[in-house]
This record gives sequence, C-alpha cells and structure tokens, in this order.
Amino acid sequence: MNTRMNGPQIAVFMDFENVATSAEANFGDFDVSAVLDLLRARGRLLIRRAYGDWGRFHRYRRPMLENGIDLIQLYSVGIQQKNRADVRLAIDALETVFTRPNIDIYAIVSGDSDFTELVHKLRDYGKYTIGVGLRAATSDLLRRACDEFVFYETLVTEEIVDIADELQLPDSRDLLASAVAAAEQKGELPVFAGRLKQIMLGIDPSFNEANYGFQQFRAFLEANPDLVSIEEHGLQLYVSPAHPSLTPVISAPLTAKPVADLSQRYRSFLREACLRVVDHSTRSQVLSDFAALMEVHPEPLSLNDAADMLKDRYDAENALTRRLAVSDVMRLLIMSRALAFAGEHASGYAPVRWGRYGEPRPEPFASACDAVYPWRLVEGGVPVFPDQLAPVLYNSDAEPGQVLALCQRLVERGLIVEVGDCYAVAPEQIDRLLEREELTAVAASLARVPLPAGEPVTPATAENLFREASDLRQKDFAGSALRYLQAARIQLESLRAGLSRAGFDDLKWYLASYSSVKAGAAFVTGSYAEAVPYYLAFFGLAQESDSVWPRIQRLVNPMSSYFYAIAGRQFGQPVPANLGRSPACQVARRIHNHSNSSVGEAWEELIIRLADVNLGLVRHTFRELSGLLRAPLEGNGDHLVAQSIEHTRAFLAEVIACREAAGSARAGRSGDGLRTDTRTTDVPEDVSRLCSEGSREGSRPG
Repeated sequence: MNTRMNGPQIAVFMDFENVATSAEANFGDFDVSAVLDLLRARGRLLIRRAYGDWGRFHRYRRPMLENGIDLIQLYSVGIQQKNRADVRLAIDALETVFTRPNIDIYAIVSGDSDFTELVHKLRDYGKYTIGVGLRAATSDLLRRACDEFVFYETLVTEEIVDIADELQLPDSRDLLASAVAAAEQKGELPVFAGRLKQIMLGIDPSFNEANYGFQQFRAFLEANPDLVSIEEHGLQLYVSPAHPSLTPVISAPLTAKPVADLSQRYRSFLREACLRVVDHSTRSQVLSDFAALMEVHPEPLSLNDAADMLKDRYDAENALTRRLAVSDVMRLLIMSRALAFAGEHASGYAPVRWGRYGEPRPEPFASACDAVYPWRLVEGGVPVFPDQLAPVLYNSDAEPGQVLALCQRLVERGLIVEVGDCYAVAPEQIDRLLEREELTAVAASLARVPLPAGEPVTPATAENLFREASDLRQKDFAGSALRYLQAARIQLESLRAGLSRAGFDDLKWYLASYSSVKAGAAFVTGSYAEAVPYYLAFFGLAQESDSVWPRIQRLVNPMSSYFYAIAGRQFGQPVPANLGRSPACQVARRIHNHSNSSVGEAWEELIIRLADVNLGLVRHTFRELSGLLRAPLEGNGDHLVAQSIEHTRAFLAEVIACREAAGSARAGRSGDGLRTDTRTTDVPEDVSRLCSEGSREGSRPG
C-alpha cells in the first residue's frame, strides 16, 4: 500500500441496496457517516460513489450528499435490479484502476460474494482492499479476500459481543502470539500497539478486537496477560512478550512523546467521541455567523434549523470548509450550556433563547464552546496538559494560558478539579448524577451490589465486566444486569480513587446499559410497573447535551418503541409487530390511536412522564410524525391515517408547550434564562393536569 505525505488515496464504492437493506432490518437505519469516518481515518477519500435506486432510498439523499457521495442512479427493473448494481460497480472500480493510478486503497461497502472476484483482481493490480459489511449479510469468501474487513456493527453500536465463533474467525490468542513473534523476528520489540495491530491485520484481514468482544485494542491486550505485557510511555502504548526472557534489553528508558504525538491522541479521542476538533478560525467564523443569524431572525430558532440555514448559505458561497464544520459547531453549542433551550432540555429541535450572556456576542460563545474540548477529555479519563492541548485547539504557537483559562472556567463551574498537574471530574458531579430523581432505583442498586471477589478495582476490570454483560445480554438478563451493575460500581470506585483512565462517561454508559437490561427483562416478564422506572432512567441518561449521547443514540428508537408499547401490553391488547425495529413514531401513533381508549390514555401518561426526564425525545417523536405527513404514505395513506397522525402530533405539541411555559416561568422567577442542569424539574401539578386532560376532549380516529 502506497503512502503519501497526506495519507493514502482512497476510492469508495458502495453497493447501497445491499448494506442499507440489511442495516435497516437490524438497526432501523443505515449510518453512512460512521462508514466514512472509518475510511477517512485511513486516508484521503478521492472517489465516493453509491449505487442504488434513489427513488426507493430518497430519505438517504441528504446525508449522502452531505458526505460528498456521488449518487449513481440505477432504476429498479424486475428481479434483475441487484445484479445491475453489482456489474456497474465492478466496471467502475476496474476502470478507476487504469484511469486513476494514484488511488492506493479500494473500499468496497458490501457483503455480497459477487464482489470477491473484483477484490482478487484489485489485489492483482497491487491495490489494498478494505471491505465493510454487516455480519448477517457478508459472504465469508468476500471477507477473506479483502486485505482488511470491518463489520458495520462494530461502527454503530457499543453493545460489543464476541462473534468470533459465529463467523468462524481465527483464534485471537493465536493471532496475537503470531504477531508478537513476527515483531520479535524483525527486532521491533517493544512494539507500538498500533503497529502490532497492523501485523495482526496482515495475518488475518478480518481481525478487529470488537469481533472478539472488546471495545478497544488495549482491552484485548489486557485480557491476555499471559501472552503480552503492556506499558504506557508518553500516552503511547507499547507491547512486549509476557515472559521477560523474550524481551530484548532496552538501553535507555522510553521518554515522553513529543507534542505531535499527544496532539494526535487528543484529536483521535475527540473524533471517536463524535467531537471532531474544528480549526479555530473556522469554528470562530461559524459561531459568529450563527450569532448574527439569531440576531436577525424574528422567531426563536432551533439549532437544527439554524444549522440548515447556515449550510444553505455556505453552499451558496461555496464555503465548503465552513459548511462541513456546521454540525460539529452545533454539537459544541449544545454541550456548552451557553444557550437556554425552551423547556430547559437541551435538544437540537428545541427553540433557543439567549441565556447566560444576554445579547449574542461571538466571543463568549467561542470560549464556552472551546471549553467543551478539555471537559470531554477529562470526562473520558484522558489527562489534559494545557501546553499539549493548546496547539490542538488553536494554532502551533498557542500559549498554554489559553487552555488554562478554559480549565479554570470548568473549575469555577464545579465540573472539574485540579489534581497535581492534571484535572479530574469534580466529585460533586458524580454525586449529582447519582442523586437525580429518575436514577433513584439505579443508584440504590449500585450502592448495594457486591464487588466481584478477587478482582482489582480498576477501569480495566470494569470494562471486562461490561464485555461479559454484553455477551450475556441475549441469553441471561439477570447475569447481564449484575455484571453491568458491577462494572458501574467498579468504575465509580475508580473515579473516586482518581485512577488513570477512569472515565465519567463510561460510568454513565454502564448505568444506561444496566437500565436498558432491567427494563427489557421486566417488559418480557410482563412486569410493566417495574419496567417503567428503568426505561425512564435510561431516557434520563440519554440527553443530547451529554457526552454519552453518541453511544446511547442508536438505542433510543428501540427503547422508545418498547416503552410506548407498555401502554397496550399492560391491558393485554395487541401492539405493533417488530418492536425495536419499527420507527418509534409509528408505534406511538398506533398505540395512541388504539381502538381501546384506555390504551391511548395510558400512552399519554407515559409521554408526560417521559417529558419530565427528557423533553428532547418527545420533540423528536413529534418531528418524526410531522415527516410522515410530508412523505407519501405508501398505500395506507387514507384520511384516517393522516387524522391519527394529526391527533398524536396535537397531543405531543401540547405537552411540549406546557413544558416550555413552565420553563419560562421558572426562568422568569430566577432572572436567568439558563439552569446549570439542562433537565427540567417537576412540572407544576396544574400544568401536568392540563397536558394530561386537554387532549382527551376530542374523539379518537377510528
């Protein structure tokens, strides 16, 4: 594989029908950004093409175009439509070999065995091949033919399970031992962990630690202490054989890595946390344009609406760099708490009020957004050195004082505390999390759970328990819940002890996973009253403004679907099939308009309770229902369906309006449009009653 100063040149060819159909069946959606983020990390994407009938997949057009993908239209004609896509993709890929010799890597996004011969031919011409596909729809022939194969599931879910036996993958310990032996033969020991993984990929192209049930390569190494020993130097991980006799003598200790290495570590962590570092001048300009837009717009805007307007403006100005930065800057704004959101729950759909800073001024918003980066690093258990982070956030000659000022801001807000030369999450933040009302039952269980005997209290132990819990999730609810809870308890003790690599975000993720398993177990056994508090605990943790949101986001739709279905199940009434795979808004519409009026009323009560802990999810369901009205209803679009959608939208709109009114009243009493906690407190009884009763005045559609 060729390498260049700006990285390898990559061509991406996507058999869209193959991957999208399988992804929708298993996840409800296909996340093209997750695939491209993986490939962007490997080099520069020069060619990006997706093949399919875009009349059938029209809802993907915008995300595809936003990712700069050329849509190759192949009209559906009878049963031959699939083969037509395969042939066209193969022809284009081989044509590129001869017309674009500068392309080093060919990425084939598909699991279809028909592409096996294409991959063989690409390798004949010296091209490095990467395959991406779903494990349920990937041919073993294609997987083995590629230089490297990545399963889509590992890109979009945190529920990592061991699938090695299912796919008949090579034994991971044999691969590790072979790779260490190869490094030893080349005189590369101790070997950098990233280099060791490259050697393992050379031995087997489908190697990925996630396939063996590990979230990180480090966790995989730590799980094999009898084979390897690991040591961290300058935030870089080095691997040696576990037996000292096999380790070559090092004449001098490894020193800390230079700034460039730490810069890459910071950037990589933030990128994996869905918080890409935007160039300082670009993010300052986008923030300035955002503030100007909010000043002149007559009505309050949501961040999503403002983002669309800015993207359209930058498109017209051909300002590609700023356009690509808009989504990242909006993420900074929603996490910065520099704004006040109607209803007091931070959400991309919520109208924005100017809060802490009064009139919009770019400078305070810029510093508030900048502070999100060090906060996210500290929360993730990554040590923050201001002199190392300053060049990442600003420029190569930036002064450490700029980052020190951001950290001091976080200290003053009670988010972090100084620990020696670094920072840690403030203890009161941990206490505040466990004191949240919707987490009462979870926190009580956390305090009582016994720690596993003989296991050290370290983040690595917590991660191993989390992995065991994920393995058990589909076959032993009780065992899975216990291990999730023990993982959370060990992570909590690690945080309080100030251990390195102890992430506050991991604690929240472990608690969310525990809540989801407890909710699911209660649902399956028909204990619906027991299930509701655990669903609400999960939704309380699934806040858009929280760092754990990117992990939780993909579980929200299935969890919402099951939560809404409780209203029917508790009365023994039929509910929509394929719960967890159906869009939650469709489940909501059908449950709310059930022929048994008690079911609809029970659903309304559930929505009111959901709005107390996460109004953003109520807004999301409302927006999804609005989208159903705008899209063709495909065969069942009679007036009764439209009427039922409008009926459910009307109730949700009323709940949202009630919460916004209550939030405005609280803001008026406090004299400040912003609370330090983005979640609302209990809604006054009269407002809750209005939301509950107001929608029942009209008749339900039949």
